[in-house]
Amino acid sequence: MKSLATWLITAATSLVALFVSLGYYASNQILFFKLRDVEVIKRRETRAKRLNMEEFKQLKQDDVLIPSKFDYSINAIFVHPNDSKKWVVLCHGVTENKISSIKYLNMFAEMGYNCVIYDARRHGNTGGVHSTYGFYEKYDLETVVDYLFEHYGPDIEFGIHGESMGAATMILYGGELSNKAKFYISDASFSTLGDELTNIFSQYTKIGSPLVLLFTNIFFRIRSSFSLFKVSPIRVIDHIEQPMLFIHSKPDKFIPYEQTRKLYEKKKTPKMAWYPEHGGHVESYNRNPREYRQVVGDFIHKYGGW
Repeated sequence: MKSLATWLITAATSLVALFVSLGYYASNQILFFKLRDVEVIKRRETRAKRLNMEEFKQLKQDDVLIPSKFDYSINAIFVHPNDSKKWVVLCHGVTENKISSIKYLNMFAEMGYNCVIYDARRHGNTGGVHSTYGFYEKYDLETVVDYLFEHYGPDIEFGIHGESMGAATMILYGGELSNKAKFYISDASFSTLGDELTNIFSQYTKIGSPLVLLFTNIFFRIRSSFSLFKVSPIRVIDHIEQPMLFIHSKPDKFIPYEQTRKLYEKKKTPKMAWYPEHGGHVESYNRNPREYRQVVGDFIHKYGGW
């Protein structure tokens, strides 16, 4: 009997140690993932003919550092080639930076809008130690919007476009902090961070994902004082009254497009959705540029109110 009890205690201790180790490793990978180099992104976008840096530099713009609420600076570029009070704030995805947003900037600038591109927390030239997938990032978005009103006029109107983590950040901002935006465009958001991490874990192992998630969250709380279970766009999306366009490529394996379908179903009208048949994660524009522009243009024409 004693040997059985000893064996059970040893097995349980080993199992807990395993999940603690997995939780620590997962939290390390998620909070401190490797970022893409700015020059690599420039080369990628230039080769794909989505970026011409010389043309971009010729646009009227203000490159600024904005103090965040968390003792670091946010690098933002306010691009205003149009004589207009209409703006779009662009939020890039995880591992990327503001250069990735220039393709969307070009699209909106052609439609007559001025744009803001900025580096998310810990990305590009913005400070910050941890990436939190929208939990703290939503406050940086709020800071950028406040700067926009303070420096470009209290009578401006703006929409927000976000992809991946940027889309989740946008929804958390609109659902928890402010409803100032005229419209929102969500490209490939996750419904909850927990669902997305479970999806990623399941690609490596089918065993114990919920427990790995639990221990990962414990380390999140210890290391960066946030709970992954509070990063939940679907929990707050019905707080957003403004029109929202949902875009998500069906072949996306990193964030399954069903997560956007859940967001769309919970969002109250007005809303639109487009699920392209081609393109991986945040490749809806890359693979379907003409359709992308058409869908966005139709959405703004119908719901923008400008």
